[in-house]
Amino acid sequence: MTILIAGATGALGGAIARKLLTAGVPVRALGRNTEKLAALALLGADTVQCDLLDAAAVDRACDGVDQICSTANNVLGRGANSPNRVDLQAHRNLCDAAKRNGVRRIVYISGRGVNGADTRVDFFRVKYQVEQLLTSCGIPWVILSASAFMDIWVPMIGDGIVAKNVAMIFGDGTRLCNYIAVSDVAEVASKVLQRDDIRNEVIGVGGPSTVCLNDLATLIERELGVSAGRRRLPVAVLRWGGLALRPFHEVASRMMLLGHFAATHDTSFDDWQQTMRRFDVSPMTLETFVAAAYPRDVRP
Repeated sequence: MTILIAGATGALGGAIARKLLTAGVPVRALGRNTEKLAALALLGADTVQCDLLDAAAVDRACDGVDQICSTANNVLGRGANSPNRVDLQAHRNLCDAAKRNGVRRIVYISGRGVNGADTRVDFFRVKYQVEQLLTSCGIPWVILSASAFMDIWVPMIGDGIVAKNVAMIFGDGTRLCNYIAVSDVAEVASKVLQRDDIRNEVIGVGGPSTVCLNDLATLIERELGVSAGRRRLPVAVLRWGGLALRPFHEVASRMMLLGHFAATHDTSFDDWQQTMRRFDVSPMTLETFVAAAYPRDVRP
């Protein structure tokens, strides 16, 4: 029962594909990066190099597919490759192809807090639109709403400490955020895909670590054995700078507005254990992730 992974050349899509292949589940890996597709082919995946905006190619890729799991997004895209121009249409093509080919379920990886309310963050708005598309397309669906990825936030703070002994902090750094490792999101997704009883459900995916940016920086300092400075980006600069940059540099604008969101929203997740118990997953802590991210040979 082949599972199509859309976005298989990304970090999360690749992790899901590898976990399914390890479990003996047939995988069709769809993406644009030939090197990463070749690596998945060596593990046994059927690979398809395909642009999701090519409706005919997407239709061919869905032939013989039982389920679709999509992690596809263009968060770093701009202009013709902007998520505002690509992501929703890409998922329309996936939904249309799924209906024509008898796909029985679509699993989409989204983010916690993506509710359409914060219209300044275009990436969140697009994810919300994709969610609305999937829940109304007529095919059984599952949406995994994941917390912030350790794999993104730890290097965002820690690499500055390693390179310049300075941690970049959005706002005053006191807003709480729940964190999850990409590998743990992939584990939950792979288990959902191997169960037939889950459908038409939004499932929150988070972990045991809820900290503010100040404490995340302190944790990294402690692991590295250093004391770093703080470079704080004020909330007003993040908001107005992000809006002012939008006509000139879409990606920089998006990153600043995402920073504004992090500086002004509490994204704690008290019920994270419910999902992890349900799927028998023991998620990684920030302490474990940081220790692995900065082994002793890279420390100052």
